[in-house]
Amino acid sequence: MKNLILDSDNLVLWDEVPVYPAIFDANQAFAGLEVQLFGILNLTVVDSASGRPVSHALISIDSIGKTAVCGHCGKVSLNDLNSGKYLVDIISPGFIAQTISISIHDTGSYDFEVKMISNI
Repeated sequence: MKNLILDSDNLVLWDEVPVYPAIFDANQAFAGLEVQLFGILNLTVVDSASGRPVSHALISIDSIGKTAVCGHCGKVSLNDLNSGKYLVDIISPGFIAQTISISIHDTGSYDFEVKMISNI
């Protein structure tokens, strides 16, 4: 496999990076280049009493304007989350709404199970 690096907005082969006189200092050559890391949040929403999936629960991260709805299996994924701390709201009819705090530190998947309490 060939080594690829990020040069501005393009991926280039390592062999194609311009070599500066005598010594190539990658840190200096790419100073100011900001690499953005993204995480994926995977939520499973279940009934706390029965353990059954809660379908069609609304998931919302208001601070970044992301929303999603769980499928029939009570699962949902929110992609492209920047590193940081988020408050995630979970709302479903027949259950007490919840807000959980999550932290995304780097790329990768973050799996959480949320147990909803019936309000009936």
